[in-house]
Parts: sequence; C-alpha cells; structure tokens
Amino acid sequence: MSGEFAQLVVDEAIFHLVPTQKRNDPTPAQIEFSEAPCTLSEDVRGKIQANFRGVLARHGRPVVEELESKKSTLPDRVYEYLIERHDLVSVSTDLAELLFDSQKGKGNSSAGLLLVASARLAGKRALLIVKLEQEGGFRADDVLVDGKRTFDMSYVTNLLMTEHNKVYKAGLFCADGIPEDGPIEGWAADKQLSGKMAQFWLQSFLGCRQKEDPKRLTQKFHEAAVDWVDKRVDDPEKSVDYLMAVLVELRSHTATLDPTAFAADHLDDPYDQDSFLAYLASKSVPTNIFDKDIERVAPRLSELQIGFASGISIVAPVKRVREDIKIEEHPDGTSTVTVTGKINSTRSHYSARKPDTPHADIQTPGPDSTG
Repeated sequence: MSGEFAQLVVDEAIFHLVPTQKRNDPTPAQIEFSEAPCTLSEDVRGKIQANFRGVLARHGRPVVEELESKKSTLPDRVYEYLIERHDLVSVSTDLAELLFDSQKGKGNSSAGLLLVASARLAGKRALLIVKLEQEGGFRADDVLVDGKRTFDMSYVTNLLMTEHNKVYKAGLFCADGIPEDGPIEGWAADKQLSGKMAQFWLQSFLGCRQKEDPKRLTQKFHEAAVDWVDKRVDDPEKSVDYLMAVLVELRSHTATLDPTAFAADHLDDPYDQDSFLAYLASKSVPTNIFDKDIERVAPRLSELQIGFASGISIVAPVKRVREDIKIEEHPDGTSTVTVTGKINSTRSHYSARKPDTPHADIQTPGPDSTG
C-alpha cells in the first residue's frame, strides 16, 4: 500500500454526532445522524486535507484486520464501500452505530463527531474515518463603535480540528489494502496518545491490530542499522560516529523512532542518507516513524566494539567512546586507535564464539594419569 499521505484527497464528508451512553444514565443516548454529505468549499477542503495528512504522517501506524478474535464488523463495512457495494451515507451510518456500541460503558470515552469521508490516496479509492470532539472558543471581529476601532467578542460552540483537540482519532483504508484473500490493511492514528492507540478505537471499533510489534520493529532497525555501518561505511572514524548515533538514538527516552529524521540529523552526506534508508527498506524496516520499544535490544546498547582485521577488539562503554578513544587513519588503509585512561586491570579473556584450542606445549593427561 502507498504510504504517501501527501497524496490524500478528500472528495466528500459526512458527520454524525455520536454520544456516550453512561451506565447510570436514565435516558438512553441517541446518535444524531446526518442524511447527506456536507458542503465543502475548496478552502475548507484544502485545510481538512492538510490537517489529516499531517496527523497520519506523525501518528499513523500500519494496521491489519484482526481475524483471530474479531471484535468489530468495521472491516466488512470498509470492504463493501471500497468495492463500491455501498454508498458513503449508508456506510457512515453503520460506522456511527459501531462507534456508539464500542464506547458503551467506557466512562473515559468522550462524545464527539464521527467524520466519514470518501477519499483518494495516490489516485486509489479510500475511506477516511475520524473521531473529533467539538470545542468552544472566542472569536474576535474587527468593528467600529462611535467611529473608533475595537473588537466584538463572540463565543463559538462548535469548533472542529483545533490545535488542542482532546479527542482526535483517525483510520484510513485504501483499495490497495484489500488483498484477494487475507485481512484488510490500513492505517490508524490517535493524536491524543502520540502514536499509541486507545484499545476501544483500534480493536473494539476498527477491529484491527498494529501490523508489527514495536519490539520487533526496533530490533529490526537496530540489526539493519548496525549491519549497514559494518558493510557500507568504509571510513573507520565515521563508522564509529554513525554507530554511536544509532546506539544513542535507541537509548534516548523518546517513545518513537523516525529513521528518515535520524538519517538527516546524524549521517554526514546525502549519499550516506540515501544508502542508509535504502538498506533499511531492503531489510523490511519502515523508513517512516514508528513506536520504539528497546526491550529486545537493551543489552546491546551499552557498549561499542571496534574490531581489527588482526582479530584484536576494543570494547568500550558508549558514554566513554567519544571522550577516551581517538582514531587516526593512514593512507595505506590502516588506523591507529588511541585509548586514553588509567589501566586498572588485565585479565585472560574467553570468547564463546571461538572454541578453545589446546596449546602445543600442553600435554593432555592420558587414561592412566592420576592427575
């Protein structure tokens, strides 16, 4: 499927007001359905498209239909729309009812507007599903009073898509994500949780799960990045700098990892940046932002090893590499590595990767030896 959210185009949109039904409410809540798509001026359409493109680019995560424990019929409704079996109004009505049901009994789920839009992604038929919360705000109009300029203040109660929406969740499904056999794929976003998603939205409503586990994605990124440095970077000093950047990025406290931003920030020249991103893609590592979880790679992030063709290796704590190790390159391709510090121990070292080989001078006791 295409991940080019910049090519997302909204054609028509319809809104339904979806309340929450609290357990102790004596009066049953009712959905307020729209009966036709709303009118979108070109200015409004442009702003909506820009807003949703940005949200999906920053917070969108690939998702896939959950078949093993099916909790929602939304993928079925999406499929029927994308193959043109149902129109926008009827499918949006079904989705509003599904959202209402998925929020029942969940006190932390806010009432809001469900926007369902017919869209195109890279020219392919798509369906955009967004939950919004209405907000209020003041508006200032420039007026003249007794010939003097002032502002007339009014309060607007139905603002949408402001910078501080408390609830802003999205799903996007494209015709590219409908295989001949197998689960539907798409994207989901939860602006409120910055990359992670409320389970009622992802599972109970969308009927999906994240396509790849963040632990596995982080491990794949680590393995591919280290492999790229080892195989594609010939400059010894640069290779240390690049590997250090990978380890520091993974050790940072950020909840997400953006390989494209990492390449732009830490790799010196455009050739290295393009080579790095192409190598990640060849190893099935996403080059757009994903959730980071270092549980599987944490033991490998504290030390850096510099290996020589002779078999000699230097292992150093990551936090001391730049301060205590200097690399000088020579025209013949060799390097001098200088480690500055006080020697406080020397010891025999055993490598589990190489079997012990008895020295020729050591006699192995025979069967009659008493030891």
